[in-house]
Amino acid sequence: MGLLTGPLCVAVAVFLLLVDLMHRRQLWAAHYPPGPLPQPGLGNLLQIDFQNMPYPRYKLWHQFGDVFSLQLAWKPGILVNGLVAVYEVLKCSKYTVDHPPMPTYQHLGAHTHPFPQVVLATYGPAWRKQQHFSMSTMHNFGLGKKSLEQWVIEEVPLYSLCQQGDGCAQC
Repeated sequence: MGLLTGPLCVAVAVFLLLVDLMHRRQLWAAHYPPGPLPQPGLGNLLQIDFQNMPYPRYKLWHQFGDVFSLQLAWKPGILVNGLVAVYEVLKCSKYTVDHPPMPTYQHLGAHTHPFPQVVLATYGPAWRKQQHFSMSTMHNFGLGKKSLEQWVIEEVPLYSLCQQGDGCAQC
């Protein structure tokens, strides 16, 4: 059992991690836009100045164009700059955009809210139905259709009473 000594095990583990890293990098490179070469384990974290965030993005934007990829530790990400590129991403959003679980979303109440699938919903069939309903409702209001006007006018005095009184006891 002299072959499995401590330094040899460490060397084999490092070798296997590097092989896995190179394999993942090849898979990522085929599916992601160009970007700076990431460091093993850290990704592009050393290339980002967290005190002055816009400047590194500006440099990368000039070097790689409107759409480029970054690897933050083990997580790959894509940055989109420019009006045309952002419009294209949003237009094709059913294929390219999703909301990963992030602490910012939890802070905004996306996971504790009773209706988490409204504002910060993932794009899919339910989101498309919600978007279609919202757009058609805004379209109806925008064209001056008076289908909902009578109910809105009826609710305005009640809202005024709620604002003046002790809460919504009269409502």
